[in-house]
Amino acid sequence: MLFPRHRLLCCLACLVLSACATVEKPPPGDAAKTAVPHEQTARVPPPAVRHNSAKTTPFADEEAKRTVYFAFGEATIDSEGAEVLRQNAQKLKEDPQLVVTLVGHTDNLGSAAYNLAVADKRAEAVSEKLRSHGVPKAQIKRLPVGSEQSGKLKCETEACRASMRRVELVYGRR
Repeated sequence: MLFPRHRLLCCLACLVLSACATVEKPPPGDAAKTAVPHEQTARVPPPAVRHNSAKTTPFADEEAKRTVYFAFGEATIDSEGAEVLRQNAQKLKEDPQLVVTLVGHTDNLGSAAYNLAVADKRAEAVSEKLRSHGVPKAQIKRLPVGSEQSGKLKCETEACRASMRRVELVYGRR
């Protein structure tokens, strides 16, 4: 049974993820004007892209530059993650209208409650690192989802599980 807080977090995660799945398509008569290679038309833009914003969001097409990975059960940021966060902090300080949501994930091992706690610690560590680089607290939101999504994936290898242990930086605008 989920506690009310967990239900709220699950609902928020679903809302964030479902809002990012919408793809705008050009009107049927404009197909010749907007010729795009086939590979690009089949791709869904990453969640960091907002179609209605005048400015693009940082690293929209570079997921690796918006993701920090963690060791099993850990919330310690390694040197590679610190560099990713330094670059993201710079972008956030350059544009005060940007807001970043730190979406914390875990692998599919452990209980839902444990994984949610670990995901929250990871998101907090990322938040603290961004703040140490001068990013205002008002530009940072946290959304720990734990293993909510990864628990549904069939993942049997350590390499697969390692890819699940992350915090994604999802951008939006005020």
